[in-house]
Amino acid sequence: MRRKSVLLALTVLCIFLLTTAGNAQDLLKRFSLKISGGLGSTSGGDFNAVPDGLNALVEDLTPFFGLTKTGELENPKWGLDFEGELLFSLSKNFGLGLGVGYQKRSKESPLEVALEPLMRAAITWEPALTIIPINLSGYYFFPIGSKMNAFLKAGIGYYFAKVNLKLREEYESFLGLEGWNEDEFEAKDSGFGFHGGLGIEYNLTGSISFYAEGMGRYLKITDWEFEGTTTYASGVIKGSGTLWYLEEFLEATGNYYPGLQISEQKPTDPEYRNVREAEVDFSGFSFRVGIRIRFGK
Repeated sequence: MRRKSVLLALTVLCIFLLTTAGNAQDLLKRFSLKISGGLGSTSGGDFNAVPDGLNALVEDLTPFFGLTKTGELENPKWGLDFEGELLFSLSKNFGLGLGVGYQKRSKESPLEVALEPLMRAAITWEPALTIIPINLSGYYFFPIGSKMNAFLKAGIGYYFAKVNLKLREEYESFLGLEGWNEDEFEAKDSGFGFHGGLGIEYNLTGSISFYAEGMGRYLKITDWEFEGTTTYASGVIKGSGTLWYLEEFLEATGNYYPGLQISEQKPTDPEYRNVREAEVDFSGFSFRVGIRIRFGK
């Protein structure tokens, strides 16, 4: 009797394990891994105020003083995008994806003005924008050939962002006077954004396919608190504060010029207008190509 009971228990356990293994295998077949890389753009928003303001100022002063201008300050627009995503197929046409990415935009650009042989001044602007998104995406797949599928995707993401600001100024004159200073500040923040896109997938085998996709992203982050240093030939000054956008009036040209200022308090100079907390716009587009690996095949 005991042997029959043990045998029955073992039989039930084996059936349970086989059923569980079968379900696990079926479940595994629903998962796939997407790995992609490509190029992406970033809008910048108020981040563009520094090069835009300084370029406009130099442009206005050049004919006024008879200066010679070389170069132009720029913000990074394009950079590399990478993403890894785990995709779960809800059905033949629908899926859910959870992905982690890395995007960075950086660029160094110089601007020099001179009034030969009296003076020379140079500015080097080297900003960097970095975001690490964690995205949740919904997919809709539909066939467009025997081995090809097209897909639409849209979703929400939580983005970890970092901004680096680096500005170096140098000057020298025919009298032998010269000097330099360098500002270097950094801030981190995070926030929610939205994305959407479309792509085409080619099934190379039952387990592997190649794909290309275009994506759009909407992400704006404010409330930046920066910490950093201003370095002179004579020493170093540390500072911190909120990043402010403002427009400053210059009497020599009669125009306002956009810029950024880091201060604990809102700037209140009478020559400033449109003062507000700066908003860095990470919105943009990207184009990536990649490989999709299906599990359980």
